[in-house]
Amino acid sequence: MDSQTSQSSQASPSPHSFQVDLRGLVDLLSHHLYSSPKVYLRELLQNAVDAVTARRAEEPDAPARVRLFAGDGRLRVEDSGVGLTEADVHDLLATIGRSSKRAEGLQDVRSDFLGQFGIGLLACFVVAERIRVVSRSARTPDAPPVEWTARDDGSYTVRTLPHEERPEPGTTVHLVARAGAGEWLAEPRVLALARDFGSLLPYDVRVGDQAVTDLPAPWDRAYP
Repeated sequence: MDSQTSQSSQASPSPHSFQVDLRGLVDLLSHHLYSSPKVYLRELLQNAVDAVTARRAEEPDAPARVRLFAGDGRLRVEDSGVGLTEADVHDLLATIGRSSKRAEGLQDVRSDFLGQFGIGLLACFVVAERIRVVSRSARTPDAPPVEWTARDDGSYTVRTLPHEERPEPGTTVHLVARAGAGEWLAEPRVLALARDFGSLLPYDVRVGDQAVTDLPAPWDRAYP
């Protein structure tokens, strides 16, 4: 038997999937990729604004607001955006790196749509040990609200909720601080970061009852 025949008779190697150590990935993000834990809030604001932009592309009169509530080592970020179905949650959040651009219509919102919803949430593990997302789709209003809860060990659960749990479309992200990271979820720090990252956003953004954005934006104002 010649060498060519011998090589062709060998079985092809079986494919395998990478196993991701999420804690190690979080450490990589916090020490090498991101310059500071503060980027977690930039990512949350980006996701919220992208969601509102996507909804208003289809419903121009839809509400456009983002609300942040901080305290006791917790943060809640609410938006009136396009929201997610259970299928969206499995597609966007269970697979790290899958871009929300793939959702029908989202890619048309703007040519440089930032998306990357799952990656944005992954950044939150720099300051949070647990992330809970509750969302209801504006595109599929009959779909029940869905809850996705993930921990920094890589485990997650998904379940649907009664309609009354979230009567309006949009998404709420709940963070619970990691040990030693509570200061990043304290209201004064959240307000300062929201102003740094969000003061020029085109929508109404507030931390508690304090406005972050000064609307209308400078480029939309009428000057004498």
